[in-house]
Amino acid sequence: MSRRSAVLLGLLLSAAMAGLTRTTWTTASAIDLAGTSRDLAILGGDAAPTVVALALVGIAASLATSLSSAWIRLVTGPVLVLVGLGAGASALQVRRDPLAASRSSIAESVGVIGGDASAQATAWPLAVLAPALGLVLLGVLVLRRGGRWPRSSRYRRTVAADAPETAFDPASDPAGAWDALSLGEDPSAAAPEEEDEPAAPEEDRGSAPDSAPRSGPGQA
Repeated sequence: MSRRSAVLLGLLLSAAMAGLTRTTWTTASAIDLAGTSRDLAILGGDAAPTVVALALVGIAASLATSLSSAWIRLVTGPVLVLVGLGAGASALQVRRDPLAASRSSIAESVGVIGGDASAQATAWPLAVLAPALGLVLLGVLVLRRGGRWPRSSRYRRTVAADAPETAFDPASDPAGAWDALSLGEDPSAAAPEEEDEPAAPEEDRGSAPDSAPRSGPGQA
């Protein structure tokens, strides 16, 4: 799998996990202040807000994987694994105890804290396990094969001998400049200019004849 495919897959899995929190995870029944029984449908974002937060972390980690630095992948790989494990555990907790996951939403809806209520979990929390498992496998893949992905050579000095190197403006491509800095190179540094060879001395064309006449023995 290429680096680009890993980034796109991580974004897709994280977005799918966040989208599943917009479905109904629990259905509850509670008595409001008027003594009337009310049926409530509680979304996944309310029953398990941790899943929403982890999905955002997964999106950020997937984008960071696009950088070519090896140490970045040593961070994003474990982060993706932890995101998947945490989201899966939160979804299973809702299935295990739907009433505890729904308590805050029930109290907010009926205005009664600690009143009689019941809740049942739907099948949607189990659907989160699929993208969560995918993020775990993706994180392991990034750790194992990320080192084989080619590094960017955009700012390596591979200039021909007859072509002088010019300074690069890091503002034109910040991502590439970050790659160069991670490799210990300065993307804004220009190659030293070749010193001009000293001009060859002009050939001696001979001394000019003296303009002043020489005085002979017969001249006054």
